[in-house]
Formats: sequence, structure tokens, C-alpha cells
Amino acid sequence: MTSRAGARLSAVLVPLMLLSPVAAHAETVVTEDREGDAEAIAVHAESVDFVPAPAETSTDITRTVVSHGGRRLDVTVHFRDLVLTGEATTYVRVTTPADRYGVTVEKSPGRRARVSLEAGRVEPAECRGLRARVDGGQDTVAVSVPTACIGTPTWVRIGVGATRVDVSPTEDGTGTVISSFADDGHRGAIRVNSIGKGPKVRRG
Repeated sequence: MTSRAGARLSAVLVPLMLLSPVAAHAETVVTEDREGDAEAIAVHAESVDFVPAPAETSTDITRTVVSHGGRRLDVTVHFRDLVLTGEATTYVRVTTPADRYGVTVEKSPGRRARVSLEAGRVEPAECRGLRARVDGGQDTVAVSVPTACIGTPTWVRIGVGATRVDVSPTEDGTGTVISSFADDGHRGAIRVNSIGKGPKVRRG
């Protein structure tokens, strides 16, 4: 092999060697959620009731895929049938050894998805590189968070929830009907003040 050919080969191999550990080293954990466990939300003056709504598919979470790499945390939430009607919100709770974070993805019909990050309970956090994608064809909502935005943790635990609010006219056309639905991706029932979490996913 000539020195010139060797130099060309090195120019190709060195970038691949530098990139391959980043791509290969990411722990991925998949959790399943029972189909048909979405619930309708009934709001009363002094209480909130949750009623089984097995026909509701757009908020019915079936699977959560978490990939925790050195530079990014990727979470993909799978739904039974993600019909993009009404105001839909997918919430990802990220618990780390030091803190907890919330990623909120909001999608309105005909509009691009909006994504935001909060640290602690309600503090908005700046995070360049935060991304989200809502794919009705694949029935998924995916978020990608730079690990630097969440303290580069050694492990994370992920909770996911989904809500949908649909406004439709009454049968006589004189008013509106508001229907609300929700699902917790790691529990069979909704709890008002908490969200279920999956297992620890260590940084790859």
C-alpha cells in the first residue's frame, strides 16, 4: 500500500472510529402498556373522575422506547391509533439522580408540534437541540433531549402520559361538547398527582 493510499484510508477510518462508540453505546429499554386502558376525564365542581374509555385510541399508550446515550436521551411513545384531532399533549417525566424534568409536546390540528422543557416542578429551562416529532402514520410521539440539558445523568427513569381534549357541537347545533381523555404509559389507571415510571435506564 502506498503512503498516499494509506493516508486516504486513514482519513476514512478515523472519523468512523470516532463516531461508532457514540452510535453503538446507548442503553435501550422498552416497556409495554396494556391496550384499551385510556380513561375519560369528568371534571366536577369538587372532584375529578376517571371513567374507562376502551374505545379511545389517540391517547392509548401501548409502548415506550427509551434510548439513553452519552449525548442524547431519546424517548418514543407508541399509541394504539394516533388520530390527530383535538388538542393533544404528550408528557415525558425524566427522573435523574439529582433532579427531575418534564418534556411537554403539544399538538393542535393543522399546526406544528410545540415542545418545551421544565426543570424541577414548574421552572422553564432553556435547551438548545430539544426536538419533538408527532407522526400520525407511525402512531408515535418522539422526543430527543441533549443530556447536557438534564445534567448528563448516569441513569434516568421515564414516565409518560397523554391527554386529548376534543370540542364538538351538540346534536342540535346550539352548543358544544368537550370530551377529555388521558392515559398513563406505566399504569393501568390515572392518578391526579403522580405518574408511573419505568425502570432505570443507564447511560450507554
